[in-house]
Amino acid sequence: MDIIKIIGIGLIALIIIVIIKQYRPEFVIYISLIAGALILVLIMDKIEPIIELLTTISNKTAINNEFLKLLLKITGIAFLTEFAVSICKDSRRKCNS
Repeated sequence: MDIIKIIGIGLIALIIIVIIKQYRPEFVIYISLIAGALILVLIMDKIEPIIELLTTISNKTAINNEFLKLLLKITGIAFLTEFAVSICKDSRRKCNS
């Protein structure tokens, strides 16, 4: 049922963005950021068991926990960077139109 909430947040944000874009296009980026933050909060509960599973697997094998922490940090930075790049591309398209 969480996927329905995530899709709902995305669709509601999309509808609000389409309506607001006509009158106040500068607020579109804020709505996108709020929707993204809400979706991130919803998936945080689902990410925690995955991290615990990876920790358990690393404890059972010869993988160093510091390596696992570094790998998770790199993955998080990659996701945040991709999100920022998408926002910049959307902003550039909105400014040019």
